[in-house]
Amino acid sequence: MKNIATIFFLLFGIIAMNAQSFESLWNTGKENTTVKIIKTGDLFEGFLDSSDNKKAPIGKLLIKDIKQSDGFYEGKIYVVKKKKWYKAKFELKSNILIITIYSGLMKKTVEWKKQN
Repeated sequence: MKNIATIFFLLFGIIAMNAQSFESLWNTGKENTTVKIIKTGDLFEGFLDSSDNKKAPIGKLLIKDIKQSDGFYEGKIYVVKKKKWYKAKFELKSNILIITIYSGLMKKTVEWKKQN
């Protein structure tokens, strides 16, 4: 029984650490723009936090319906230039968030760096 409890707490700790590293402030690498990802209920959401672009809609929801799935996260990302939501996959690699955006048969990958 102690072994089962130990395994449960170990797995819970790993999941909690993963969620905390995803839940952060991320620099998109364009115009000093940052997106803040937070957990709301069982899902994650990301909001535009700041940008040097004066036309950037600060506070706008850019990432939604994000849930963890087999070592990565899946959900939707809003592409401001296209004014459209796209399916996306999010992978954490140390302090880098690799985002693959899918549009039909096409896909694009971008990297965001964790803000300190």
